[in-house]
Amino acid sequence: MSRKFVPKITTIYSPIFLRDYPTVDCEAPERLSAVHSCIGELVTFLEPEPCSVGDLRLCHSESIITSVQRSPEVFEVARLSAGAAIKTAELCFEGPTFSLARPPGHHAGRSFNGGFCFFNNIALAIQKLLSAGTIKSALIVDIDLHYGNGTSDIFQDDKRVAFKNISASSREKFFEELDGALSRAARFDVVGCSAGFDTYIKDWGSLLFTEDFKVVGSKIASSNPHVFFVLEGGYYITDLGRNVHSFLRGIQEACS
Repeated sequence: MSRKFVPKITTIYSPIFLRDYPTVDCEAPERLSAVHSCIGELVTFLEPEPCSVGDLRLCHSESIITSVQRSPEVFEVARLSAGAAIKTAELCFEGPTFSLARPPGHHAGRSFNGGFCFFNNIALAIQKLLSAGTIKSALIVDIDLHYGNGTSDIFQDDKRVAFKNISASSREKFFEELDGALSRAARFDVVGCSAGFDTYIKDWGSLLFTEDFKVVGSKIASSNPHVFFVLEGGYYITDLGRNVHSFLRGIQEACS
């Protein structure tokens, strides 16, 4: 019997994301090294390119861009993280893609940032596709424990983009909200996911088990032919790699 072909997930990653740039202690380089060491069998790694300042202006004010530029070390890695998300979005029409990058981004709005975020990676990725005419509509699903206030701020007046934030207080409600958020996903040209793992049972959210992330990944990947995923939170480093592996396995199986 022939073995079923299981495609590898294109994953955008650079060792530069392991730099210990100035940020809070919990948003540590070890987050990415823990994931990187666990997912090699499932993915094909590609290097990102930094986004341009012009790209940043698609979503952010000059004041925010200038404020991050004051720290060249942070600016370099934040531009590369945004560039990773853009490349992830651009390649998702060939199959599901994942951005394994830091800093995260969903708390960065048009004229503010915070929550360990400097620039809004997923918003920049979507805006890049829209500005290039590659897509006319997009759905963003944020599964991080914390509300994606920056993403909401950037797209609040843009009818081309629907933003669905999962903010459940129980495991059962999480899946109910996720199913609701994805109910019309097939109508959009692309689905982007802010993939946070701090909903894990041993992380701050205390909601989901490792095997649940496989179901979450599968549901999102099954919702639309064009999906991409951008890493946000996840701070219980001991199990973060296992959780992301489970998530990617769900994506992989849904698309095989």
